[in-house]
Amino acid sequence: MGPSTSEYIFIRACIAFLHWIAPLSITVSIATFCYRPSRSEGFSLQGVLNIWALLETAFYIVVFLPLRRHLQKPASHPKLVPYEQRRQEFIRCMGTVPDLDQFLSKWFRDSPLSEIKRENIKEFLRWAFLDIDDIDETYEEEVEEYVQMIEKNRQRQFEPGRGNAVCIRLTFDEVNLLHRSLFWYLCVFVVDCSTSVRLFCHGFNYHRTRLRRFFSVFPLRPHNAIAPRESLSDILTYWHRPHNSKTRLPILFIHGIGIGLYPYVDLLREINKDLKGTDS
Repeated sequence: MGPSTSEYIFIRACIAFLHWIAPLSITVSIATFCYRPSRSEGFSLQGVLNIWALLETAFYIVVFLPLRRHLQKPASHPKLVPYEQRRQEFIRCMGTVPDLDQFLSKWFRDSPLSEIKRENIKEFLRWAFLDIDDIDETYEEEVEEYVQMIEKNRQRQFEPGRGNAVCIRLTFDEVNLLHRSLFWYLCVFVVDCSTSVRLFCHGFNYHRTRLRRFFSVFPLRPHNAIAPRESLSDILTYWHRPHNSKTRLPILFIHGIGIGLYPYVDLLREINKDLKGTDS
């Protein structure tokens, strides 16, 4: 997205449109069911829209709602490691934090330090190192030890009691799941397929997971079924361009969460172009 106001308005309008697809589809489906409009012979745009609204409604009810309910279930935590190992992990973590006050403030959702009191810190540590939600006397001495180590590092003590700060506890907090419409996933499917074709044309080879995992990705990726090369990982797919240079190091490119490799195709093409004719 560019810096202009018109582009910003366009993007916000697209977001609003995508956000309202589900409620509008449900409304249209209910209206269609209640009023049962007369059927017209041949192609009808209204008929296509009614069918798509029904698909969006079914996707919301059959897929999204059960998924949201499933994700609220308690997380499955790994078995606790012995005390000495936990203590060493805590010390290592402390050694990587240059500014403890800022670190704690961020984990407490940018709360002021005055609201992060002793009981707040204990609650955070119980989750972070013990995977427990409530007070367990078995581990309270250990939790107190960690609090004292933090206080020693900060060179000041926490206020007693509990403040208004609320810490982030990823495996205990509610999962705020935002609905994505079927139309959005169709857009992702088209972008993903076009990106894959472009990467293939630029000399990259796709390495898929095993065929039994074909339905583990949504939207489905046709190249996960037809690509001849198999990934070395059971869960990870990747694109690979053979590296033959004896004078240059290989490049490992890892992209972030988003629309996939689409924004980076031109960059990868330019890298290929720059290396063309060399011992790449």
